Amino acid sequence: MPESVRVALIALSLAFAAIGIYHRIRSVRAGERLDRTQEGWPILIGVRLAGLTTFGSAAAWLWNPAWFEWAAIPMPEVARWLGVAGFACGVAWLGWMFATLGRNLTDTVVTRPDATLVDGGPYRFVRNPMYTGILILGFSLGLAVGTWLLPLGATLVFSLLAIRTRTEETFLIARFGDQYRQYMRHVPRFFPRLTP
Repeated sequence: MPESVRVALIALSLAFAAIGIYHRIRSVRAGERLDRTQEGWPILIGVRLAGLTTFGSAAAWLWNPAWFEWAAIPMPEVARWLGVAGFACGVAWLGWMFATLGRNLTDTVVTRPDATLVDGGPYRFVRNPMYTGILILGFSLGLAVGTWLLPLGATLVFSLLAIRTRTEETFLIARFGDQYRQYMRHVPRFFPRLTP
């Protein structure tokens, strides 16, 4: 992997980490306790383990690419830079999602007691922009570093989150009722519609 690609990815990753940490801290300042077990133990543990493994592997890869030579595939430099651009778009997409969600941000399916229905920002296009963003990051990073491993990990994380979505939507319907049902009818779950 060219050193310039590696440096760009590290800079974008640090920016993403700073954005995510800032918004997580802001969202927990209310001190509300959320019952994460409502999503079910297998999903609760599976999502977190898969996410930690995938993003930990990405960080380790950027730290020392030689550790992962066994999972590397040849990639032309132009494809790597397309991956960097895609990764930057994913970081921007998720930053937009964090800013739009504000205090409604949680790491579980349970909604906050004072939650508001968010249907602006990236939520105009998909109901779960974080899940879509994880796929964008995983596939872009895989292209940039030249591996099949990170897209596979991101797909696993996305799949577990997709399974969890039914439970999450049950809580959202319980909280927002017909307002959320109407939103569900007009906005797709994970991927934007290509036609109006």
